[in-house]
Parts: sequence; C-alpha cells; structure tokens
Amino acid sequence: MPFRILVADDEELERRALARILSGEGLPELEILEAANGREALEIVGEGRLDAAFLDIKMPGIDGIEAARLLREARPDLPIVFLTAHDSFEYARSALRLRVEDFLLKPASADEVTGALRRALASAEAGGEKERSSRADATRLESAVAYMADELRAELAAGRVDGKGLARYAEIVGGGARVSVVVALKSDAEDTADRSQRAARPGAAQEALRTAASLAERRLGSERRIVLAGAGAERALCAAAAAEVEDEEALRLELEALIEAARSELGISLAVGAALPAPSRRRAGALPEPGAAPPAAQALAQAALRALALAGSTQSLVLLSLSSSPSPVEDGIREDWRAGNGAAQRALELMEERYAEDLSLDAVAAELGVSPSHLSRLLGRQAGLGFADCLGRLRVERAKAFLASGRNSIKEASVMVGFRDPAYFARVFRRFCGMSPAEYRSGRGAGGGEAENGS
Repeated sequence: MPFRILVADDEELERRALARILSGEGLPELEILEAANGREALEIVGEGRLDAAFLDIKMPGIDGIEAARLLREARPDLPIVFLTAHDSFEYARSALRLRVEDFLLKPASADEVTGALRRALASAEAGGEKERSSRADATRLESAVAYMADELRAELAAGRVDGKGLARYAEIVGGGARVSVVVALKSDAEDTADRSQRAARPGAAQEALRTAASLAERRLGSERRIVLAGAGAERALCAAAAAEVEDEEALRLELEALIEAARSELGISLAVGAALPAPSRRRAGALPEPGAAPPAAQALAQAALRALALAGSTQSLVLLSLSSSPSPVEDGIREDWRAGNGAAQRALELMEERYAEDLSLDAVAAELGVSPSHLSRLLGRQAGLGFADCLGRLRVERAKAFLASGRNSIKEASVMVGFRDPAYFARVFRRFCGMSPAEYRSGRGAGGGEAENGS
C-alpha cells in the first residue's frame, strides 16, 4: 500500500517541485496529494488515510499554522513538516507548540526534503511509542512551567517583579515578551460583604487578597497577555507580559471591570493601582529586549504601589502612565486623587530618607510615577525650589550637623551626604550657607579649621 503524502502550497510551481523531490529515486512508493491552500488540505485529510503532510505556512485563507492546528485535532499522530521562506521565531515557536516534525526553510534542498520525509514516515511507524513519549515530555514541561509560575508569584507576593523571569515564562507558555503593566491590589476587609465572618477568622484579609489575585490572573490574562499575581500580607502585586503595546483606555476599562467583578462575585472591595510605560515608550518596536526595557519592571512595580497609595482603600483605581502626568479615574468609581502636593511631598520625603544616594530627578519621578517636568513644577510650587536645589539644600543641612560634631572631616561629610566631589560640595555649601565648609566647621565644630578640601 503506497504512502499517502499531502503537499499544501499556494504556489503551483512550488507544489510540483516538492512532489518531484518526494517521488524521487530511493523512496518508497508514494501517492502525492496536492492542495493550494489550508482549506483544500483539510478536505483531503477528511477523505481518508494520510501518512504525512508538508504545509507551507503562508497560504491565503487558512494558513499553514491554523491548518496544522486543525490537523492535530483530527489526526493527533500525523507527522507534519512546515515549509516557509521566512526564518521567523514566531513560526518556529508555533512549530514547537504544534509538535511539528520538521521546519524547513525555502528553498529546501532535495536532501533536506527527503530527509524530512524519511523522519516523518519513521515517526508514523513509531506511532504509539512516540505519543507516550510526547505525553511524558508534556507532563514534565507542565510541571516545570507550574514551578516557574509559583516562583514568580512568590516574588510578586514579596513586592518584586522579576522582569526577565516573567518574560521567559511568557515565551514558554506562548504569550508576550515584555512586562507591559504592573497592577497592585488592596482589599478593605471592613468593607466586604462578609464582614463579620472575615473579622472572626485570622488571616481573612490575606485570604481575600489571594482570591483577588487569582481573579486578576483570570480576568486580565489572555492569549496575547500573560498575567501572574502574588498576594502578600497587605497587598497583591500582579504583573503582565505582552508582545504588543498596551492600550491605556482599554486597560482602564478592564481594571474597572475587575473592581466590579471582585465586588459582585467575591464580595471584596478593591483599591487598584496600576502602572504602564509612557506612550512614547510604548510605540511598536520601541521597547528593547525582555528584562532590559526602560522603565525596568521593578520601576513599574514601585509606580503601581505608589498609585495604590493614592487610590485610597475602597472601590478606587489610579492608573499611571510612567513618566507621564497622572490622570484621575472617573466614570462612577470614586476619585481619590491627591497627586499634586502629594507627589511633591513624597519626593521631599524620599530625599530625606535617601539623601546620601545618587538621586536624580528622572529616577525619583519614575519611582513616583510622574513625569520629571511635572514633578519639577510641583516642587517649585510647594518648596519654591527645583529638584536639584531641594536636594542640595537638604544635603547641606545634613552636612552641617556632621561638621558641627567635630568628628568628621570635610571630605567625609561630603561623601556622607551624597557628594562625590568635595570641591563641588564646597560650592553648594557656600551657596546655601554663605560660607565655606571649613569656615563653618571652624566656627561651630570642635577642633579648628581645615582647608576646604582637607581631610
């Protein structure tokens, strides 16, 4: 009985050339069945026995990938060989997902084609054993992917986003390639429908968060967006990876629907804070490789948590476009937006906490989820100074305390408050104090004067 081989390609010359190669010397007796597109290929499959299929990927109507998917449903053991003129990672990934026997680039040589056919026929003869091996491989892969997901959820529960890990996970399960949005969730246990029961059970708030995190994974996830969420003691963090840019308004509607679903389905009142890259960074093709795209995944997480703090505690949503001006949420969900003076005040608090670090306007603005220019204007209105002057004045005040103690040299004091250049420190100090660090130390500290760059 001859082997029945399907050849599907919309180019007639390509089909004939492939048929000649397949019928060449040294191969067993073959019956070549030709199809001009995916629909004809599926009709041929329905007509009787088939031993192997060669499918061109780019065909009108039903393309090779969709045809292979449908063939897999009808004939799970059928060996399939993909043919394409384009060396695309997406095609290769589809081939792996569909358990395609071979992936040949056009123009394939006669040896490559006949080799693919021999492997396909050998695979068909192996039959049941191959299927059992495939099932075992699939089980192992599922276990590894599940373990990876649990590890990433644990990171999210701790408030951290592993951007590279999430990107790798998304590639494996067939979704996006970059962290596209981070969402923070907070539930108000006092505002839930089951208030009395939650108050009576220890850990009820965290249980509510775990339930909300699971709901977020289901509601926000899709074929094109891979979502994982982890719940901590006080909040949940949810990160999404997608190959395509996020539409801010569409995402806003999804998050509003999530808040409503949590209330109606679970009896949980949610506050939601979310952050995604600014529009200028979300243009198609503008993002770098996974895990390295600015802003970093962790910066998105920090911005989402800041948005959550601004959102309040009940039925609220704040969505930040990182490095763009924040905008409040309306349309029936309570607005609790205090990003004006609040952002400026938090920036001043960050300077107080981390004045010795290498702080910059861009970095602080990104952490707060506002644009640098917006933060600079807010600081000007609230403090009367720009970012650099606010930080410089604060550092000088801290340096004065170190100098007055008499235990620190000028160099030591300058490094301790975040200056790396003692000469620049001296200029900033004189600007705000009207005297040099040496003059200040000589007049206020124990121990006598030093030169401005002295040690």
